[in-house]
Amino acid sequence: MGAGFAFAASELTLVLFTTLAPSGAVAFALMGAPLFRSGLPADVRARLSKLLCIPLVVAMVGLVASATHLGNPDNALYVLAGVGRSPLSTEVACAVAFLALAGVFWLLTFSSRFPLGAQRAWLAVSMALAAVFVAAVALAYRQPTIPTWSLWHVPVALVLNSLVGGPLLAFFGLRAARVRLAGAPGAALLATAAASAAANAAVYALQGGALAGVRNAVGPATDLAPGFGVATGAFLLLCAGAVALDAWLLVRDGRGAEGRAGGASAAAEGPASDGRSAVEGAGAEDSADGSEAADATSSGPEAAASAAAANALAPSSPSWRAAARRLAPAAGACVLAFAGIFIMRFAFYMTHMTVGLSF
Repeated sequence: MGAGFAFAASELTLVLFTTLAPSGAVAFALMGAPLFRSGLPADVRARLSKLLCIPLVVAMVGLVASATHLGNPDNALYVLAGVGRSPLSTEVACAVAFLALAGVFWLLTFSSRFPLGAQRAWLAVSMALAAVFVAAVALAYRQPTIPTWSLWHVPVALVLNSLVGGPLLAFFGLRAARVRLAGAPGAALLATAAASAAANAAVYALQGGALAGVRNAVGPATDLAPGFGVATGAFLLLCAGAVALDAWLLVRDGRGAEGRAGGASAAAEGPASDGRSAVEGAGAEDSADGSEAADATSSGPEAAASAAAANALAPSSPSWRAAARRLAPAAGACVLAFAGIFIMRFAFYMTHMTVGLSF
């Protein structure tokens, strides 16, 4: 175990890269999918386009972490020179291509001169590159000289990793953009994450069994990562907790939407002078602070402008607290899922074993 743990610790930046970057790429594609809808309101489109930076930042953090593995930045030239010959070089090239194209797309969405047709075409290419990038990362570890990494479980598990973390990160990003997730959209994301987590745990269990039959002159691969089964269990529990947390949010939002619908109906039947109840009952699902709109109806536009300015300047304002309550559980779900993926990526690197005498 000592040799396996030492090797995994030395490759910690690559552990972080394979934990974050593939999930960030999948989340970018999932968050970008609603932008193809022709009937998407302009304000929702603007918010969603801007917040595509969330999965891009997550993927970028992973790429930057992997770049530190090079030791000297000049080595990047040697990495890129091996594109097509070396799976690792191809992996890095795909990561750079995806992040460059997706990053430029994100920047161009701030321009009013970026035609909708061009946006969709650019986004489609970026999403295709995201899929190519995930596939390149998954196949980069099929090395004949490392029998524990040449197993079929390795690329399958990495793709499933991205299908666990990606939907949960997209759930957080869409929620931050105040895109309505109650009903089929949110349920589809969580179902994908839950099914992928279950399949991922099954693949890891099979991989743990396969490791028992791999050995070199020093010993069996199971000696390098004796806690592989425990890590698999921890992964499944953390991912289940993440999905359950987001599912609780969906249920809470659904109940809140029903309550608001009932309030709006009661306000419509009640006295016309009860303007505050009508505004709050018909407010949007993720409104930052419903009291601002209510105050605006009762006190005039000057009061509304003053309240908005005060909320913009004060970090302790109700709108900040409402945003924190709305986003904190979804952010926690992402942390749980990434923690589970990180554990298994670390366990994977612990199994590194060459065909020679040394680990």
